[in-house]
Amino acid sequence: MLELDYVLIGFLDRHFSDLPLEDQQLFVRMLDFEDQLLLDWVMGNVVPSDSNIRRLITLMQMRS
Repeated sequence: MLELDYVLIGFLDRHFSDLPLEDQQLFVRMLDFEDQLLLDWVMGNVVPSDSNIRRLITLMQMRS
């Protein structure tokens, strides 16, 4: 999914190394979810039920 790749790779290139290790691990774990669900989270169509993922998605939205 090109739109998702653009968002994830952009965040990875610009912000991943600045994240605490816990958030880096969360980002990697988040990649195991289905692409459509990830895209829905990033686009704000669906709110993740996991509070840590929700926090990371919010951070990604603010920094993109």
